[in-house]
Amino acid sequence: MSGEPWSLGKLTRKRADGSTYWHYCLKWADDGGSHRVSLGTTSRAAAETQAREFWTRHTLAAADTIGQIMTAYLATDPSDVARKKHGWKAAEPFWGALRLNQVDEDTSKVSYPAWRKRAANTMRNELGAINSALKWAVRNKLIPSAPPIVLPAMPESEVEHLTRAQFRKFLKGCRAPHVILFAKLAIATGARCSALLELPWIRVDFDREQINLNPAGRIQKDNKRRATVPMTKQLKEALTEARECAITPFVIESGGDRIHSIKKGFEAASARSGVRCTPHMLRHSAAVWMAEDRTPMEEIATYLGHKNTNITTRVYARFHPDYLRRAAKSLTW
Repeated sequence: MSGEPWSLGKLTRKRADGSTYWHYCLKWADDGGSHRVSLGTTSRAAAETQAREFWTRHTLAAADTIGQIMTAYLATDPSDVARKKHGWKAAEPFWGALRLNQVDEDTSKVSYPAWRKRAANTMRNELGAINSALKWAVRNKLIPSAPPIVLPAMPESEVEHLTRAQFRKFLKGCRAPHVILFAKLAIATGARCSALLELPWIRVDFDREQINLNPAGRIQKDNKRRATVPMTKQLKEALTEARECAITPFVIESGGDRIHSIKKGFEAASARSGVRCTPHMLRHSAAVWMAEDRTPMEEIATYLGHKNTNITTRVYARFHPDYLRRAAKSLTW
């Protein structure tokens, strides 16, 4: 527990018959002197848990700034903590010193966007983290109520993607074998760039014709889930050929080294082919192609690793040939 402003100690008490007993206590010192609070347990694990809960309430008893609440909230290791910490790092200069009674609807709706000057999605992530922290503080009775946090409206998603013909043209512009393989892998799996660059051969199952995109020990996160996807015939041929020449444990490699970025290869291929393409555009393209072939949104969501099908529907449903066709039949005259 090094680094904590408190420590665990033991309190010894006497019973009426003269025998003694003990239990853990929480100890700390401040300007008012030394303090001890009984935790009522002889289990160290339970004592540590109770101590942290007590300390959170103790330090937030007089909390009146967003910064104090965010610090305590992030220390609880909430879901998607890395993303929330990243958002808070950007938002803290504006929000950190604001007291709860200084925050009204216009703070997040008007003042923060004018100060931040970033895309709506970026500010939604940042304000969402603050909103989660305030709701957490209310649930745990650390503050009586939360000031209003208004998130920017969700913008219409732009789906930059390639048609099949454009992809074939882009593929002809790829020169390096690892860039060619990456492009084929990306379009056939719909996976994110990081998942493919981290993919080892051990998770490519040629017998079952499946690719497990989630590494062992990695906890699936709601917004960054990785699926196990089937291997298409075209992809299996490309992977079989690449496996025979593999030097490293990773699928995407070059010159005996693992590849950490595919950006330059894509830029060069885009210039040669005349088709601008980024790795993420291939993820969009995979989803659009599936939607165009009338694949149910639930299957596309699973393929992409979306936990919430609503996200998939909002972004890709309009590419389905039958999108709103049934509704449109009611509008004839």
